[in-house]
Amino acid sequence: MQELDLSLNILNDVIDNDVTFAESLKKKFQSDPAIRPMRANVAGLVGCALRHQILFDYLVKDLDALTVTEKRLVSLCLANDYFFRHFETGLIDAAAKEALGEEKFALVEPLFAKTSKPEEYIPTDIARASNSYLSLRYNTPEWVLKVMEHFGYSNTYRTLREFARPATYYLRARSNFDRGSLPEGDLVATEIEGIYAYKGKTPLRKIEAYRDGKLYDEKPFVKWIVDQNKVEEPAEIFLYDGSVSESFSKELIETYGASIGMNIACPNLDAKFGVTKLIKEKELHNVNFFAAPDVESMDAAISHPQDLAIVVPDATNFDLIPYTPDYLLHFNKDGMDALFESQRKALNSVAKYVALNGRLIYVIPTISRKEGSNLVKTFLRYHPEFALVEEKQHFPFDSLRSAFYYAVLVKQGETVAIDPPISELSQVATQGAAAFQAAGK
Repeated sequence: MQELDLSLNILNDVIDNDVTFAESLKKKFQSDPAIRPMRANVAGLVGCALRHQILFDYLVKDLDALTVTEKRLVSLCLANDYFFRHFETGLIDAAAKEALGEEKFALVEPLFAKTSKPEEYIPTDIARASNSYLSLRYNTPEWVLKVMEHFGYSNTYRTLREFARPATYYLRARSNFDRGSLPEGDLVATEIEGIYAYKGKTPLRKIEAYRDGKLYDEKPFVKWIVDQNKVEEPAEIFLYDGSVSESFSKELIETYGASIGMNIACPNLDAKFGVTKLIKEKELHNVNFFAAPDVESMDAAISHPQDLAIVVPDATNFDLIPYTPDYLLHFNKDGMDALFESQRKALNSVAKYVALNGRLIYVIPTISRKEGSNLVKTFLRYHPEFALVEEKQHFPFDSLRSAFYYAVLVKQGETVAIDPPISELSQVATQGAAAFQAAGK
């Protein structure tokens, strides 16, 4: 069965070679036009196997007679039989039997008799409210659950259920976008003006308005935050955009155009090519878009105190789980201490550019107190010139459909900040890393 063989090749590539799911798919199907009609079904099957990898690894872990590759083959077949169901069950089971042989197939045959009901594939001796159960049912490593559980079981459970649902793609429609260019019903308006949920069947990459940048990816919360904190001209604003997307940078440009001065910094300009393209397209001369690989050295680029400063650092980005089936597979837990430190530096560095009575907004896509409220509390201890006006942890089941922390601070006095002693920073980073490492064991 060719689709199963292709799926196994891609799954092996993703797991063994640390290649992303998207990269492996692209590599496989671009190289051979003859197999491209199979792409959708192969992508669906491999994606399903990755979205339930923890479960399938658990189900086959004691089958020592099977090789690693044979276990992955079984996982793909179970992914179809339990969840995907795009291939006829008898056909894919027969392919597994042929590949494994009679003796080995007899070992896994009881698994093929089960259904997608958790009471069948998860042993009854695993407590239903336990992290072990949630991990198997929602394909979430237990160390991630320990991060989430600080917000209570209900929020954790509802978040996992939301992550398990089919991902909804949200698009920002620019002012020059003609809705008539898409079939009726493809774009569904959200409560945030200009943001739509995409419900069409055509892949986004094939839509002309998407390729031209008249539509681009943007979560509702991005525009909501920008709208909630608008400034009037004359004003100058500063965004440090260390996130993996271009959403905040593009939204500021789309919202303000040429009306106010904008300073936008990011670690790497090449990673935000779409921002450069948008600035050129709009012929804007009021945007200072610059690279800041070292967030502690931006004095040369920022010459005036800012009325509004927004800090969007890189984060755990668990919100990507529904969109990227291998996200947690490739997640680097060992880099958590460096990530926390980069977030602290970003907030501290941008804060010194805020004008008296100006606002400082910290936004981070996370479900982790270490990256959210705890970091802001530590910042306020050493920056008494700032006062916390508002903060909230949002979840993907909220109306804004995203996991993110948001804090608004106002500068009420002159800067008198003293950074935490190096010894204390080292201790905090070490404790944070140790906690994540321990949770992963």
